[in-house]
Amino acid sequence: MSSLIRDIKERVSIPGLVLVVLFISVIWGNSLVAGEGSGSLSAGVMEWVQGFLQSLGLPFAWVTNFLIRKAAHFTEYFILALLSSHAFDPKRSAGSEGIVAACVLCVLVSSIDETIQLFVPGRCGQVTDVLIDCSGAFIATFIRSAAVRWYRRREYGRSA
Repeated sequence: MSSLIRDIKERVSIPGLVLVVLFISVIWGNSLVAGEGSGSLSAGVMEWVQGFLQSLGLPFAWVTNFLIRKAAHFTEYFILALLSSHAFDPKRSAGSEGIVAACVLCVLVSSIDETIQLFVPGRCGQVTDVLIDCSGAFIATFIRSAAVRWYRRREYGRSA
């Protein structure tokens, strides 16, 4: 039993896993907000972004509530994938196990997230949101994997 625990500790960062669980709680907590509250939050973000762009003299009408909501999905799962890929690969080995674990976790969390929304007044779960979530997760794991490989090559080159 102790060898199993030691093996898990070598492959998984416990503090990283705690961060992952906390971030999942934030994601699912946002899904529990009723449609009216969620809509007003994204409308507030939209107005802020539009005002910021306008103050810079840039076009701002293209920033819509729809765009803000979909960007939030992408960003949440981008961050979740970065956190989870680090938690499952704390030694930066760039092995496929950590990447696969992070991706599977993101797909499961996203699917549960959209299912939660089916039971919240004014919200609806959407398959397209799962696809957007998974896109954010895929891009994050790709970037992290590329960065780890670059870092390892750079470090290997120094020691040679």
